[in-house]
This record gives sequence, structure tokens and C-alpha cells, in this order.
Amino acid sequence: MKRLLLIGLASLTLTTDLYAKPADDWEVTSFEQQFDNTSEIVYKNTSAAPKEALETSKNGVPATSQARQIAEARTLDIRPEAKNARSDFWIYDAWVEFYGDEDGDGFYSHFAVSLDADTYFSEAQVYARLYLGKNELFKEYHTTSTFTIYGDSSADNLVVESELLTGFTPGDYEVLIELYDEYSNELVAVIDGYNDGDLYLLSLESSNYEEVYEEPSVIIVTEHGGSIGWWVLSLLPFLFRHKWISKR
Repeated sequence: MKRLLLIGLASLTLTTDLYAKPADDWEVTSFEQQFDNTSEIVYKNTSAAPKEALETSKNGVPATSQARQIAEARTLDIRPEAKNARSDFWIYDAWVEFYGDEDGDGFYSHFAVSLDADTYFSEAQVYARLYLGKNELFKEYHTTSTFTIYGDSSADNLVVESELLTGFTPGDYEVLIELYDEYSNELVAVIDGYNDGDLYLLSLESSNYEEVYEEPSVIIVTEHGGSIGWWVLSLLPFLFRHKWISKR
């Protein structure tokens, strides 16, 4: 009986470990801009959003697109490849801009990724998943809403501006982007630091590592003797001289 109880406890522990939440949780806020359209701020983290949030739709964004955006963040330990990659879609270019470094240590928590995706068709609807990688472990920090690309136009690029809140230690990161066909959910293109140097060796950290040092304030106290004090000091030479003459 005791042996059976131990086996039962061991199996329970194993099950708990298999479904345990990873210790290195992360949270990021982002918003998107294409043409003159700017989205609302989206929170992406390692916890799935409440069910009621998945059923809502804001600013005309399809519920499926919104659900995808706020769903639990993914983790990749293998670089993805577009299966049966077609020449119908490709990512022409991607680049990164940095904004602010609160503690001046050279690592940024606020940055933007611009993505220029092209297609063989006159227009197509797609979405993208953006990851930050370090030591070949990639954390999904943003999933875009559905957006439209127009042939090989360079004017339809999508900008994703993000702030890393937690879960990213200071270091050099790599951006990896997956592009999906909205209708088939097929992975149609991938770009990373291997084929675009602008996405490699990015000095980043989450804002909880931004430690701004403030020098302690120094208070200088100056004491004044007043006009009488200076008058007495000015008479000292005469007093000493008078004392010396009287001794003679």
C-alpha cells in the first residue's frame, strides 16, 4: 500500500512538472502602425488572456486576429523554416530603431521593428509573429493583427513599437520574424539575423533592469560671524602691537 502511494505521488509530481509554467515569464507592450493607422497597445506575455477578452473585437479587428494577438506567447528553440516555401511571399527588408536608455548602460527597453513584406499578388492579407532570441532560444514578444501588403510596394511597411517590461536580461538579442498567410495560416516567409544583419546583436533589456542612479544631494552650510565678528578680527593686529609696546 505504501509503495502504491509513493508511485501515485511520483506520477502526480511528474504530471505537475510537465505542465508547470516556465519560470522565465516575460511581458511586453506593443502597438502597430501602417500608413496613418495606429493600433491600440497590446500586451503579450506567457499567460493566456481571459476567455471574455478573446470574444471581443475593437476598432474593427476580427475576433480571430485579436485572439491571436493576446494569446499566450510562444517559445522557439529551433529556427523555423517556411514549409513548402513559395515565391508568392517574401520579406524584402526589416530594420530596428532604438528609443531612450534610461540608465545609460547601452541596453534599450524601448525599440521599434519595421517590416517590409512583399507578395506576387496585387494585394494579400498576412500577419506576423515577432521573436527575440538569445542563445538560440526565441521568445515571442508580439503577434500582429491582420494587415494588407500590396505587391512589392515599399510604402506598405508595418512598424511595431515595443517596450520590454519583464523577462529579458541585459544582453545582445536577435529579432526573428515569421510571416503567415491570413487565410491558410501557413508560414510563408521567415527573416532573422542570419539573413539580415540589422536584426542581429541588438542591445536590449526589459525595463525592470533599467536602474537610474541618482547622485545624493550635497548640502553646504556656510556660517557667518556677522559684522561684529569681522570688526573684532580686524582689531587683533593692533591689540597684539599694543601688548608688545606695553611690555617694553
